[in-house]
Amino acid sequence: MKLLKQLSITALLIIACTASAQTPAPAAAADTTITDIINRSGVISVTHPQALEMRLHKPAAGDSIIADNTVTSTGRVKKIGGYRVQIYSDNNSRTAKNEARAKERAISQTFPDLATYVSYDSPYWRLRVGDCRTRAEADALAAEIKKAFPAYRAEITVVRDRINAVN
Repeated sequence: MKLLKQLSITALLIIACTASAQTPAPAAAADTTITDIINRSGVISVTHPQALEMRLHKPAAGDSIIADNTVTSTGRVKKIGGYRVQIYSDNNSRTAKNEARAKERAISQTFPDLATYVSYDSPYWRLRVGDCRTRAEADALAAEIKKAFPAYRAEITVVRDRINAVN
């Protein structure tokens, strides 16, 4: 059965490639992606997340490309190098997630305008806050958080990170 499924998928791919090779290319063929070519055959339909579509997207004339090769347009968020204040980091699989979320709620209540980021990078759960462009800005934010939350003082540190910068 497994071999039959594999053969069916292979046959469909061959049919799609043959159909797309026989289909005359439109005038703007250089601007299409592999997804467009496969979808044009009518045999296979490709669906994927929007994030993948953005990676397949060729920049338009009005778009700009920044250092990490992400495509940006007016109004979209791009990532740049900067600093964040790390409030919490732990690898205890039983408690780390809940602890990070609890500290996130506490920080958000005290500093409602401050962006918080809870992330999981195996095996660590981390809570980082802020989008600081300079180290001095991040140090000032860290001092302010230490003043408001003396219990977190030992864990608070400034770290380099990719931060959000609005165009």
